[in-house]
Amino acid sequence: MADKRVTIYDVAKTAGVAPSTVSRAFSRPGRVSAATHATVMAAAKQLGYRTAAPAAQERGQRHHRLGIEVPDLTNPYFAELVSGMQGAAHEQEFLLLLLDTVEDEDRERSSLESAVNVVDGIVLAGTRLSDAALNHLTKRIPLVVLNRRVAGLDSVTPDYEHGMGQAMAHLAENGSRTVTYIAGPVNSWSDGERWRAARISARQHGLQVQRHGPVPPTASGGEKAFEELRDTLPHAVICYNDLVAFGFLVSALRAGVRVPGQLSVMGHDDIQLSRLVGGGLTTVVSPKRAQGRAAVERLVRRIENPSAHRTPVEGSLPVRLVPRGTTGPREPGA
Repeated sequence: MADKRVTIYDVAKTAGVAPSTVSRAFSRPGRVSAATHATVMAAAKQLGYRTAAPAAQERGQRHHRLGIEVPDLTNPYFAELVSGMQGAAHEQEFLLLLLDTVEDEDRERSSLESAVNVVDGIVLAGTRLSDAALNHLTKRIPLVVLNRRVAGLDSVTPDYEHGMGQAMAHLAENGSRTVTYIAGPVNSWSDGERWRAARISARQHGLQVQRHGPVPPTASGGEKAFEELRDTLPHAVICYNDLVAFGFLVSALRAGVRVPGQLSVMGHDDIQLSRLVGGGLTTVVSPKRAQGRAAVERLVRRIENPSAHRTPVEGSLPVRLVPRGTTGPREPGA
């Protein structure tokens, strides 16, 4: 068989292993057993397979890598999301290439441009790019978007409306009448959806709601929000994420505000720290690992059988409120 006609798939078939195993045997031999490496090398030698010249290999050969874009890996929410992706990717024999864009749109754009030629598909876990930019990108490589819906693209989102409905009902039952939503990044689709759901749910439960922000999606963003609101505090705040809620909560406690007697504080995401601070942070829980797993599984299906998925697939995962010590009955006269 001529060298130029031999592909990684031919070697895999002869060796009785997956194409990704052949790729690892050549590029990262330490990731396969000695016996598997010997089997792959013997099959490659038998077929005359060479890796030195990529142009000699079959056009369209897969890399068996997926790009994973996150806006801030220091945020524990994204760490749990990526953990779910890793499990699914391992089962599908794909490696993950992590793209941490640090909430910077220019860096995100350049990172994605660099990744297009070295991965088979990309999961966008918190993209700040426009719908037009994403639709242009999906013409070049398969995409799945998390925490956002874009016409024409596969997506996986939490059910924000249901979660906010539970949050407002909980606050109303405990005597809150005024609620402020502390907003996150200005170009975050999930932030817009949470605010939309907050307005709808507040009306249903007879609550007055207002929006404050945007603030950075960090603890320092929560501290900033408290300083701006400390003279006109509402009965309750619902924060964009748990990090913002922690910043707001700590600032309130330092200022002598009684939580939850004078002020109820609620976050989103249920990161691990939420369960460890005082009586715990009340938060709206999204299934982070399940969402990450669903995204990878959907992306791999589209990569392996694109003709079977001509229309985008949109999925919504359930969320639930977990009441803890930062929300509760208001003190009489508070």
